[in-house]
Amino acid sequence: MDVIAQAVAFVFQWQNLAALAAGTIYGIIIGVLPGLGPSAGMALAIPLVMSWNPATALIFMGALYKCSNYGGSLTAILVNTPGDASNAATVLDGYPMCERGRGGVALGLSASAALVGGTIGMICLIFAAPFLADFALQFGPSEYFLTAILALSLIAAVVQGATIKGLMAAGLGLLLSTVGFDVIAGHLRYTFGWAPLEDGIPLIQALVGLFAVTQALVLAESAASISRIAKLSGSFWEGVRVYFRHPAIIVRSSVIGLFVGVLPAVGQSSAGLLAWADAKRASKHPETFGQGAPEGVLAPETATNACMPGDLVCTIALGVPGSVGAAVFLGVMIIFGIAPGPLAFVNKPEVIYSLFVALFLTSFLVFIVGMTVARRLAVVTLLPNNVIVPLILVVSLLGSFAIRNEMADVIISLAFGALGYVMLKGGFTPIPLLLGLVLGEMVETNYHRALLVSGGSYTIFYASFICKVLIALTVLSLIGPYLGPFWKTLTQGEK
Repeated sequence: MDVIAQAVAFVFQWQNLAALAAGTIYGIIIGVLPGLGPSAGMALAIPLVMSWNPATALIFMGALYKCSNYGGSLTAILVNTPGDASNAATVLDGYPMCERGRGGVALGLSASAALVGGTIGMICLIFAAPFLADFALQFGPSEYFLTAILALSLIAAVVQGATIKGLMAAGLGLLLSTVGFDVIAGHLRYTFGWAPLEDGIPLIQALVGLFAVTQALVLAESAASISRIAKLSGSFWEGVRVYFRHPAIIVRSSVIGLFVGVLPAVGQSSAGLLAWADAKRASKHPETFGQGAPEGVLAPETATNACMPGDLVCTIALGVPGSVGAAVFLGVMIIFGIAPGPLAFVNKPEVIYSLFVALFLTSFLVFIVGMTVARRLAVVTLLPNNVIVPLILVVSLLGSFAIRNEMADVIISLAFGALGYVMLKGGFTPIPLLLGLVLGEMVETNYHRALLVSGGSYTIFYASFICKVLIALTVLSLIGPYLGPFWKTLTQGEK
């Protein structure tokens, strides 16, 4: 408690509060720009903070990392273009709310999720980090493989209620994830001699194409505005009130976010999608999901905001990054001479707990920013599409190009935009494809590792209790969509 008291006093020094505010604003801006995300934002900011006090620099980077998720939710809700993969699930109901003129309510839900999910996540990080890290250590290659399969099956089963189409899209995503170097043998696959694909299909460029370019093509079909009713109804504060009417979803989504965040390489995108699927399964009106259900916004946003502190558990306590953003944050810690691992809490407790206190305060700062600008931002949905479409294309393709300064990345984004457009016209959704692309390397790598560990025996995939639970959940997720109609038919037959 003495260390925490000292950390609070340190964070409230003017230069650290300034770093906290600057990191928050910069993070939101980075999140709004499609294709950048927290990893690129932190990499760009490293030269700026090299001369700072290590604790002050980590406060800035931590706020940037945490707030980029909220920035990404703004574009996900307003123009159906998630700023980062972590906001992929938000578009499912956030954008339909905007189409109904309830963009302000959706932004209120997102800001409330940033406040509550982030606060719950930070409290758990401060007091439960060692226990969560110990649980994560029980996961081996077979458990990670089955976790990824469970995530794919859950999303395929619930997105738009079309299980077969969802599985087909997820399978296509897994197939595309094999492009590039074989993770085990090391030889090239499916590049067709094109050098930009040797490192695999870049996730951010694919994300930009599947959502930003696809959405621009869809909007270009009409000269109207995003809001189909051409007006705004509801307000930011209505969104806040709606959010707190669903305590059960808030708790479940926070738990999902923390659990997924602790698992290395799973990531915030999986947390948001799993929370969305959980909220739909538990809803009395699952048919409203994908049509603008408020629960479809609050669940994934709460999970992704709770996931970020979970990401930092393994990063700080074990030195094992939980995501790409956490890996960059790990590099920043090492640059400033803070060795991650259990000894970080002994050797640099004032730095670590100053970071924790700052991230706790960031949740409230994000809510204040949302409260200030949400209604003004929602006006974007009233602009005509012939104004919005060029802006979406220019900003998204510039973001895609800026990552590696290669025109090939623009071509990849355009190709995925065309693919996403064709999928939408065929009744498919890009979400399972994106998740397959995100988790493909995790599935393949851990599959081969598990077989190497077991000497080629497939019994390793159901040897542990955790494996058995994951298999059972996967089976339930696949047959679940059919159990409801079957049970309804059976009971009606008896009557």
